[in-house]
Amino acid sequence: MADAGLFDIIGSSLLGIGTGGIATIAQNIFGGISGWITEWQKRKTIELQHKQEMVMADKQIEVMRVEGEVAVQQAREERAMTETIIDGQNYQQSLLHDSATYSRGKEKTWADFLLVVADFVRGITRPTMTVFLCWITWSTYQHFTGYLAESNVLVSSDTANEMVRYIVMNTVFMSSSAVGWWFSSRPSNKAKAAA
Repeated sequence: MADAGLFDIIGSSLLGIGTGGIATIAQNIFGGISGWITEWQKRKTIELQHKQEMVMADKQIEVMRVEGEVAVQQAREERAMTETIIDGQNYQQSLLHDSATYSRGKEKTWADFLLVVADFVRGITRPTMTVFLCWITWSTYQHFTGYLAESNVLVSSDTANEMVRYIVMNTVFMSSSAVGWWFSSRPSNKAKAAA
């Protein structure tokens, strides 16, 4: 009987050791699997966060691109507006300068005659220049076409058309600029005095 008790104690001990070892091994296996799953979930969470950050960064880049385009368009519009204002101011100044006279309101002395002559010369300078420039352009056109005809210079029809077009466009530009300037409204003396 003593042997049976001893065997029971040894068996119970071995069974306890075996059960404890199996439990430890099972715990290690399940703990490892659990740790691996936890790491996998962390990686997936980080990956998902990274994708979301990339999408947000792409959206921010798109917003910045659109804002940049809007800013460039606004700058272009402001520049065009500023250029229009400056052109208008320059035009007004040219009209004011054109209508200025030296001889108005002066006493009748021998120097007043020189002021009248100065006003006359200044007054005919622009129209004379306008007519002269138009005449030079027309003369250049006549000389050019005459030279081509007399010299039997062969120019392709495209080249000839382009040259004629260029001369005509310049003539029309000069004429329209001169006529537009000459027939535009001038400020009255009251408006000039108020300025």
